Amino acid sequence: MIKGFIGTSLVDYPGKISSVIFTYGCNYRCPFCYNVDLVLPERYKKLKNLSEDWVIEELKRRKGFIKGVVITGGEPTLWGKRLVSFIEEVRSQTGLPVKLDTNGSSPELVEELVISGLVDFFAIDFKTSPDRYAELGGDFALVEQTFRVLKNIADRVEIRVTMYPPLLTEKDLEKMVPYLAWFKRIALQKFVPENTLKKDLVGEVNPEFYHRVDAYLKERLPEVSIVKRY
Repeated sequence: MIKGFIGTSLVDYPGKISSVIFTYGCNYRCPFCYNVDLVLPERYKKLKNLSEDWVIEELKRRKGFIKGVVITGGEPTLWGKRLVSFIEEVRSQTGLPVKLDTNGSSPELVEELVISGLVDFFAIDFKTSPDRYAELGGDFALVEQTFRVLKNIADRVEIRVTMYPPLLTEKDLEKMVPYLAWFKRIALQKFVPENTLKKDLVGEVNPEFYHRVDAYLKERLPEVSIVKRY
């Protein structure tokens, strides 16, 4: 289940020094994805498996310094009950709060994690407008269900938008705004063209595009906190 581990991160868990755990496998194929080694089977099969026991021991060893644990991917929710059991073990062994990064494609699992209280903070990627999710191999109906679950704990959710121009036109943003309005925190993430899933990309993005997206969302969502990561 686990192919990567970073002992210390200052940026992955808002407001907390954390360790980051990387699961492998993903059900989406986003052209701007930069974690290609965790998405493509021919890549992740070459990576070493890290045992869950080893990871938990590393977390325990760092407990006096780190203040949280981030589980990301790939798409962690693909691991279903095994993921739930692992989070239970992390919580019982370390007592540290857990943040989960997800694409929102497993609403029932997310709901289970919300009800159980096992996950303290969620980050969910909003890729593009609802009617374009099929281009990524996704089903927005599932993502919408996840949004509806998480809007009930909106103060513990970050919606992440990667600013990749082909999937983020003004028309796309217009269709995304009604869902973004359900939440309190949106993170605008820089598109990094190196080592992405799709190679015929747009290259470096003009910073003016980032500013236009930021201004557009601020005008339509004045009550929402927008975090700039670009």
